[in-house]
Amino acid sequence: MPKREVGPEDPMEFVAVGLPGASEAALRDMALCFAEEFARDGWTEERLLGLFKNPFYRGPYLVWCKQGDDFVREVAREAIRMWQSPGGR
Repeated sequence: MPKREVGPEDPMEFVAVGLPGASEAALRDMALCFAEEFARDGWTEERLLGLFKNPFYRGPYLVWCKQGDDFVREVAREAIRMWQSPGGR
């Protein structure tokens, strides 16, 4: 529990967004964003898959629950190709 009230301009105010009816394209974009963040640090496909399967990481976990291993592996491979290749961003 916070020790003080959160003010209307507080930059640390908790904000959450639910995605109950997110399209596959929206989930893919979200998953790619998550995967890219860690692929830039050199994470492997297996390590990325583990991140998506961990309920602590709510966004990635939501994607994995809705789309499964094959979907996440495909996205992880794409992120790794983009960020770990010699010509990566």
